[in-house]
Amino acid sequence: MPAPPISSVAASPDEAPTRAIVAVTIATLLPGESPRSEGPDQEHVARLAEVDTPLPPILVRRSDMRVIDGMHRLLAALIRGQTSIDVEFFEGSPADSFLLAVRANIAHGLPLSQADRRAAASRIIASHPQMSDRAIAQASGLGAKAIATIRRRSSDDLPQLSIRVGRDGRARPLNSVDGRWRAAELMAENPQASLREVARLAKISPATVSDVRKRIQSGKLPATVRPHADHATPEVTHPTESRAGAEAAVRVPAQGKRLRPERRARTFGPDPAVVLDKLLRDPSLRLKEEGRYLLRLLQQNASAEWYQLTEAVPPHCGELVGSLARQYAAIWLEFAQHLEERDRAVPQRASY
Repeated sequence: MPAPPISSVAASPDEAPTRAIVAVTIATLLPGESPRSEGPDQEHVARLAEVDTPLPPILVRRSDMRVIDGMHRLLAALIRGQTSIDVEFFEGSPADSFLLAVRANIAHGLPLSQADRRAAASRIIASHPQMSDRAIAQASGLGAKAIATIRRRSSDDLPQLSIRVGRDGRARPLNSVDGRWRAAELMAENPQASLREVARLAKISPATVSDVRKRIQSGKLPATVRPHADHATPEVTHPTESRAGAEAAVRVPAQGKRLRPERRARTFGPDPAVVLDKLLRDPSLRLKEEGRYLLRLLQQNASAEWYQLTEAVPPHCGELVGSLARQYAAIWLEFAQHLEERDRAVPQRASY
């Protein structure tokens, strides 16, 4: 069977150079490192020698003239009495040559045994740890889950990398938390953007973007954890800390008195403007109609200048406006208490 086009191992599939085939004297070639533990299959060699048509070119590393792929064809050519054979040269390291040999044997010719595939995958994981599980699976003819299992067993000897290169040649972060939150922000800014467009900008896979969209639509966060300090949740949203802060806010050791509510709000807790800004950037709120409605209410409360509003209320309306203000304040207080009770009943949401 014809050998597949060969290009640089690190190159993108769209960047494969034009193949150059040359006739090389067989005596100048050396056997390379094969992924076949039992060596060439003599019956397969005999079958190839009986074929009347010319054999496909073999693959050879130019630096040392060692055969990367095509030992069966080379031996068949010797049986035929040939003194030369068509060769395609490869420029690369021994590790890249072995990876290419495995890929070639998976793509055509006599199949590798399951044991040889697993041994080859283990070696590729060690020599190319930056390759993703799916990319190594495609190269070795195994499943991605099998590659992940082999990688876990070898994790102590492997460098800890933050990115991996997929089957398409693109590097993506190993931890997709940052990418998930970035994707959520992009979808909030442009709801009409395609999955592939968001994936490209967030540097994650379209499948991950699709999962982020489904999570947000079901009321969940883009990821189960926050990516970094910029996305840290305001302290007031943590029920344990907010309760402790509230208790500290009303305690005055020297006099045993309680502070007035307005003084309590201004003296303790984070800056409301900072908290509101973080909430406004949270995609889990921005991507839902109810969340946007809540943000508008919070913004209206934050922009209110109470001292100017006090002067705007005529004396005969003071009691009515004050009564409404107390009722609205009671509604907000009830809302806050409901959130705290809900978070106490659902511990996994307490980190938000």
